[in-house]
Amino acid sequence: MKVMKQLTKIIALLVAATVLSGCMDWWPEFGIPAGTEPWGEMNPIQGMHASPAFKDQEADSMTYPPVGSVPTSFRPYPFVRDDLQKAEALKNPVPVTDDSLRYGKMAYQTNCYVCHGETGKGDGPVGRTQAAISATDLTSPAIREHTDGELFHVITKGKGSMWSYKSQLKPTERWAVVNYVRALQRAEFPEPQDLERMTE
Repeated sequence: MKVMKQLTKIIALLVAATVLSGCMDWWPEFGIPAGTEPWGEMNPIQGMHASPAFKDQEADSMTYPPVGSVPTSFRPYPFVRDDLQKAEALKNPVPVTDDSLRYGKMAYQTNCYVCHGETGKGDGPVGRTQAAISATDLTSPAIREHTDGELFHVITKGKGSMWSYKSQLKPTERWAVVNYVRALQRAEFPEPQDLERMTE
């Protein structure tokens, strides 16, 4: 009786295996069945069979622009490193406000402080420890005479041992840094209206 039950189980398993083998293809290199509809699929590359699909022109399907694409609003910077005088006519589009000065200070402390120092005198940690690198004093008369456009150009293209910061700072961020540098200069060399405010 026990032998009969065991034989029945074995025959049932063989019949089931035969039926299923007719419904599935085998990948001999993996030993994994890759089934056909409607029996589902056993795929060794998990997630490939359940990847999200997007309809044509669906907004979420274009999350990232194609490599090398340029926004329609992009305007290339027209000057090369040695065009400092050509850049003097550039006008600062970022108004001097509490927000722009706060942001300019943050960007300055992140990118400029290490060389130019807290007050812009060129006495940052790098200048103090590296004799070969002499950072410019941003409060000096020569730099105070630079236009906003010239300061923006130096931040964008670099000058002397200073490299370009156009990869670290967007144009509006560079202009905000210019506003903050002007604030550092006026803190050291107040203008008449600043002195009037101090006496009020």
